[in-house]
Amino acid sequence: MKHSLDLELEHRISDAISRQLSSRRISLSLTDAASLAKYAHEVAEDRNVPIVFSLVDAGGQQRYFFSMDNALLISHTLAGQKAWTAVALKMPTHMLATAVQPGASLYGLQNEPGICCFGGGLPCWSNGILLGAIGISGGTVEEDIAIANTTLAHFSHEHFPLSPFNASLS
Repeated sequence: MKHSLDLELEHRISDAISRQLSSRRISLSLTDAASLAKYAHEVAEDRNVPIVFSLVDAGGQQRYFFSMDNALLISHTLAGQKAWTAVALKMPTHMLATAVQPGASLYGLQNEPGICCFGGGLPCWSNGILLGAIGISGGTVEEDIAIANTTLAHFSHEHFPLSPFNASLS
C-alpha cells in the first residue's frame, strides 16, 4: 500500500513539473511561425503591399520565409537581414537606425555584414525570453514597421503574448 502511495505521489510531482516546464517557451514552433506568417500576409494584402517575410530563431537561423507575388527583389535579402539584426541586437531595427548615425553610440555598426538598419525587424519576446525575430520588407520603412507591429499584435491576441521589447527589463 505504501509503495503505491509513493508511486502516486511521484506521478503527481512529475505531472506538476511537466506542466511548469511546458508553459515556458524557449522557441517559436513551426506552427507559431506559420501563424505569424499568415498574419503578416493578411495585413500586407489588406494594405496592398507585396512583402517578403522572414522569421529567425533566437540563434539567428532562418526558420520560415515567404515572398508575395511582385515583392521587390531586394526585399528577399532585407527581410532576412532585418530578422537577423533584430534577434542579434535584441531590439527593433527601426531603433538601430538612429543609433548608427554619426556621433551616436553604435556608429559604424551599419558597416558590419548582415546588419540592417531599416525598420521592419522585430524581436519576439515572451515572458522575458527571446524566442526569435521577424523581418518584413517590401513597402516603405513605415509600412514595414506597421505590418510587423500589427503581425505581432494579431498573434498575441490569438495565441500567446509576443512583444518587440523585453518586458522583464522594464
